[in-house]
Amino acid sequence: MKRLITLFIVITLVFLLCFGLVSCDRKYNEEEVLSAARILIEKSMVLNEIYWGKGIPFEPTVISLYSEANLFALYELGFYTLDELKIKTHEVFTNAYCENIFESSFESETELETHRFFHRYYQKYADEDKTEPVSIMVYSKFENLLPDKVEYLYDTLKVSHVERDTVYVSIMAIVTRDEKSVQIKQNVIALKEEENGWRIDSPTYLKYNDKKDEYEDLLDKKQ
Repeated sequence: MKRLITLFIVITLVFLLCFGLVSCDRKYNEEEVLSAARILIEKSMVLNEIYWGKGIPFEPTVISLYSEANLFALYELGFYTLDELKIKTHEVFTNAYCENIFESSFESETELETHRFFHRYYQKYADEDKTEPVSIMVYSKFENLLPDKVEYLYDTLKVSHVERDTVYVSIMAIVTRDEKSVQIKQNVIALKEEENGWRIDSPTYLKYNDKKDEYEDLLDKKQ
């Protein structure tokens, strides 16, 4: 009798566990998700350029590895300090993803001499208490990691799948290295709903894949 009771309890727990795992996938409004996804992806393209692409334009200098950001460029981008850039970034990406970006991209002025790795930006202040921001300083030797042109095809945007609290959307894009180097690629992007709305929780940048061309050439030769 005890064995039967134990078996019944185990089966019940397994059933509840399985049901719980299935029911953990959140419900969502597809139209709302796709609408938010399009807006967020469009906004993320500018941020991708700032953090991993050409970056913030800066004034030429031969004195230091860091140069002052161009004020006209900052006006066009809509911010003048790193704190304002952080606000714009939080409007697009999740809090967790933002922290990863900030950690790899920003460095305080006092850390410059203690780090061998040069972060992309730091905020320069007029006072020791750091209450008067002067300018964003840009690392002038940073390599452009996103040299390709990416054109998302928003009419292909659709919900791919859901995992727990994350909704994944898929979208096709045209990735161009030059006139003769063009690829059609798919990107699957994670979205999470936070306190202030839907936010992206994965990369939205894409790069031309040279290896793909080499692989296709090999296939053609074998045929």
